[in-house]
Amino acid sequence: MTSDRNQRCLDMHAHHVGQPVVDRINAEGARHGVRVVKADDGATRLEVGGRLTGMPLLPALIDDSARLKWMDEAGIDVQLLSGWMDLAGYHLGAEAGQWLARVQNEALAEIVARRPDRYTAAAMVPLQAPELAAAELHYAVKQLAHRAVQIGARVEEEGLDAPALDPFWKAAEELDVPVIVHPADLAVPPRLRRLFLHILVGNPSETTFAAAALLLGGVFDRFPKLKVLLVHGGGCVPYQFGRIDRGRVAAPPIARGAVKMSLDRYADNLYYDTVLHDDAALRYLVQRAGANHVALGSDYPFPLRDADPVQSVRRIEELTANEERTICWDTGAALLHL
Repeated sequence: MTSDRNQRCLDMHAHHVGQPVVDRINAEGARHGVRVVKADDGATRLEVGGRLTGMPLLPALIDDSARLKWMDEAGIDVQLLSGWMDLAGYHLGAEAGQWLARVQNEALAEIVARRPDRYTAAAMVPLQAPELAAAELHYAVKQLAHRAVQIGARVEEEGLDAPALDPFWKAAEELDVPVIVHPADLAVPPRLRRLFLHILVGNPSETTFAAAALLLGGVFDRFPKLKVLLVHGGGCVPYQFGRIDRGRVAAPPIARGAVKMSLDRYADNLYYDTVLHDDAALRYLVQRAGANHVALGSDYPFPLRDADPVQSVRRIEELTANEERTICWDTGAALLHL
């Protein structure tokens, strides 16, 4: 297959923390339980409700010129900017959580307004307060023109299938915005931090738990038009889908969800990004889910990002030119209504 070098490319998995976020945290954050601090290792971190962010506040999260330079070099035309999930703040009180989400949403709107040709945005919401989360999502979409929403893989120890979260899911379905499920790196025990395992293994595992809860917990029965994008290639979901489905009948009755029909019926609700770092896994993902359910992603600017995401797709020789175009642009563009 000959790749079309003029093909537009849309990065559906990237993170941003605007300087206005840092400035407002310095000015107002203390009364909401959020601070900029110098950690023991000398790095600048953010402290959210007494928990330090796992990674330092990387300059690349803020530096727009460096971001655009990287996008140009990587062949990325448009990037969906999502917040840093360490700033989700689900353990904060409801009002503090809403403040933190609003600060990030308004900062995202500012950068999109400056460069609408290169950026669009995904909202943050205080998911610990589902009614407020629904209201913030409506504000972000209707007033700030955000085109997606990013949430954590769980709300503290509560799974995403909890009925209490239904107001949020209802809002996402009504607004027809994709929900990006992304793990957060807070309160991770030391045994998982060694060898970077909380990122290498923990993040895909958290995504898998979240997706399995959505599937088995009946969320897609209650909200059949939901569209959920699972980052990092969906964790283990595409490769253990049959095992998860087997749980409908093989799990002890007390542990079973309400879903009775094959989970294949929810395949259209799930989307995946390309951040797998494995050609064979990406090849299988496209075969399993279909190119129209796989979207280009980079995980910029974190260390485990795909440094050349477009080439990661183009290396898969089995892809047709149409499939390549679909993954690099069409899937994401359809989800975001670009």
